[in-house]
Amino acid sequence: MDVPGFAIVTGAGSGIGAACAIAFADEGSAGVALFDVNHEGLLKTQQTIQERLEKRTRSTSRADCRVTVHVVNVQEEEAVNAAVKAVATDFGRLDYVVNAAGIAMKHKGGVAFALTSDWKRILDINLTGCFFMLRASAEIMLKQEPILSAIDGRPLQRGSIVNFSSIQGVAGVPMSAAYTASKHGVLGLTRSASEDYAKDGLRINAVCPGYTETPLTTKDPLILQAMMERVATAVPMARMGSPQEIADGVVYLAGGRSSFVTGTGLLVDGGYMER
Repeated sequence: MDVPGFAIVTGAGSGIGAACAIAFADEGSAGVALFDVNHEGLLKTQQTIQERLEKRTRSTSRADCRVTVHVVNVQEEEAVNAAVKAVATDFGRLDYVVNAAGIAMKHKGGVAFALTSDWKRILDINLTGCFFMLRASAEIMLKQEPILSAIDGRPLQRGSIVNFSSIQGVAGVPMSAAYTASKHGVLGLTRSASEDYAKDGLRINAVCPGYTETPLTTKDPLILQAMMERVATAVPMARMGSPQEIADGVVYLAGGRSSFVTGTGLLVDGGYMER
């Protein structure tokens, strides 16, 4: 996928975020910084990557990948600023940022019964947290020289940021007002920010996953039931996606294979939005 540089992945303690971090390491990144509020989850992801790296180095001569762990709450502006700066200083540069941290929640009975506290928490994590990470990363990326392609030597970009929207960033579903609003916001943030810096070699895109089997989506019976009903009736592939399938789309958007792509929302949804 041509991602030889250094990456930050938020939400890396489980699910899609962990799959993204693993994918960067598998694809030859020089370093991956794991961000999450769940320290135990971060250590588990780090261990998984290290075990895969050990197997790889026994069978190939490819360079190793540094993996660092950072307990970061993306809702906390100053903590985000400090952590992003520390990673860039440690690695020497920052090439890819994946904003996968997020939460999902259903409002039983619909928006008329949504709690203000739930609304604020979802927007704070999914949208404002994404903004904090994007802003801190972009400030660093704009000051560095473009990375060269590991495949053909083309000057690719000063940096590449991939935000997490959703199929609910382009459509609405029942009982999901806050989540849907947050993911529409992420897509709008992506499109506007990409316009700001496209000419400067900073690419900003979003991935829009469909129904995906993760700890986040399966632990709440209400969410799981709603998802399975939609999968059965509205997903042409008639199944949920895996975190690894979403990660493949993320690494594509981050790396050199998408060097002429910015401001887009890539649907990875089993055909859901095709209908």
